[in-house]
Amino acid sequence: MTEVIADARLITCILPKGRARLIQEMLAETYDLHGANFHGARGVGRFSPLSTRGIGGQQEKEVLEVCVSAEQADEVFEKMFFAGEMDQPHGGIIYMARLTTGMALTMPTLEATSPARGQ
Repeated sequence: MTEVIADARLITCILPKGRARLIQEMLAETYDLHGANFHGARGVGRFSPLSTRGIGGQQEKEVLEVCVSAEQADEVFEKMFFAGEMDQPHGGIIYMARLTTGMALTMPTLEATSPARGQ
């Protein structure tokens, strides 16, 4: 059964390519949060060298999103901020939004099976 979070927060990070997986693994190990999703994006930052030259070149980014309860939101936000090295220049951006409800993703319990013989 899926757990409904009454007062949820959506934490979103926009990161340089390659950092989202590290944060996702940290969330799974530290908080047992397996519902973090990430996807690719492209864009040019406002103060990037490419934007000043007007070339139109785009950098690859990753967008990571995770839904957590309000009680643990600040702690998870801080861990994600430092794990993603967003305290460094051009390290990315992180923000949090309030949700009226959210759903926690839980991993299913699998039964141990023995491998089939003769295959």
